[in-house]
Amino acid sequence: MKKLIILCIFIGSFTHILAMDINTLKWTNDFETLVNLSSNTENTLQGIDQNHNGIRDDVEYYINTKYKNKPFQKAMFTKAARKMQKIITLPKDDAIEEHQKLDHELLNIYTCRDYILYKMDNKSLTKELQDKLTFKGKVLNTKKRLKAYIQHKQILPFQFNDLTPQELKKDKMACIRQYNKIKNPDTNLITSK
Repeated sequence: MKKLIILCIFIGSFTHILAMDINTLKWTNDFETLVNLSSNTENTLQGIDQNHNGIRDDVEYYINTKYKNKPFQKAMFTKAARKMQKIITLPKDDAIEEHQKLDHELLNIYTCRDYILYKMDNKSLTKELQDKLTFKGKVLNTKKRLKAYIQHKQILPFQFNDLTPQELKKDKMACIRQYNKIKNPDTNLITSK
């Protein structure tokens, strides 16, 4: 009986690991497809950033063009692009806390965007997920960049940063404030006095 229980646990664990690997491979394959479609010839991790604002020029052009009339999305993707650029250029041997901090901040940006679009603006889930995947493909548009991002994710411990309910509430309120500032810029003048 003990052998059967141990065998079941082993098979269940092995199946779970295989499922995670399959999902990782699917995720990686999606990005590799986008990388192969990329026409960008600048193959360094840093890329070209002529205005030195922490966002590669090709990514900045993409965001400004695609989200020209969507200021909230433009702001969120601009922040995400800057954060992803920091992530892929961060040395692997930097402190794990720095990797965790950047990953958490990037997750907060995506979570805020998703919360506003899905809960407040009721946008199409499928289209918005495709837009986010396309954006990530633009940022990780070479094999070196994709590899650096995957290595960053592999450094992170599994479920490294569970937030408390208070932290989640604080992040949600900060997100709503940010959205309101972008949606109603005139209110900034009133509240800043």
